[in-house]
Amino acid sequence: MPGTTAQRLSLLFALLLVAAVVVAACQPRLVACGGLATGYAPILAFEFIRSLADLHALFGAAPGPCRTALLAGLGRVNAGDSWLFIPIYGGFLVASLSAARAQRPGLARAALACAVVACGADYAENACLGALAAAIEAPGPALAVLPWATGVKWLLLGVAAALGAQYVSPRPRVRAVLRGLTAVGLVVVALAALWPASFGRLASLGVALGWTALLVADVAAVVP
Repeated sequence: MPGTTAQRLSLLFALLLVAAVVVAACQPRLVACGGLATGYAPILAFEFIRSLADLHALFGAAPGPCRTALLAGLGRVNAGDSWLFIPIYGGFLVASLSAARAQRPGLARAALACAVVACGADYAENACLGALAAAIEAPGPALAVLPWATGVKWLLLGVAAALGAQYVSPRPRVRAVLRGLTAVGLVVVALAALWPASFGRLASLGVALGWTALLVADVAAVVP
């Protein structure tokens, strides 16, 4: 699709993305039942589960009303993620990364491939989370698969934005700033994926930096 059409479409998806984030922020706050570190969002902690001890830190050591409420809340979050959030952010990335593909077709194809695979990994992650939620005390294969799905998702979201920043804006100064933002974002998501216990809580921030860079490029292209 023509660059301006793709960029305008990306702005529409960006508005939907902001609306989805606002709606999510207005939902009842999820409360961990175990010894989860202060300030660690339960949904991120759930994504970065690596052991039974991590599960107990989030859900507590035994069933109870707190665990039941947390499981229900995380179930709603994952349903919204699968039905709304992934399609919306996927649409935003595809539109934004398609905008200037005529300039750097090889780079654009690589960025788009990363975005599509990341969305697929997000769905795989949600399947693992559903399996874990159904069997906290005996997590089975889902516990082994989850780190791969989560790692691929976060890393490729960072890589897609970093690749996109190389070509999405024709203005050299704008492009330099965007490259800086996406580079920082990629470092943050890499740290989160590799060392979730220390940096997992920062994963969303890293992706937000990359998406902000793409959004700025699209706004700069559409607004004279």
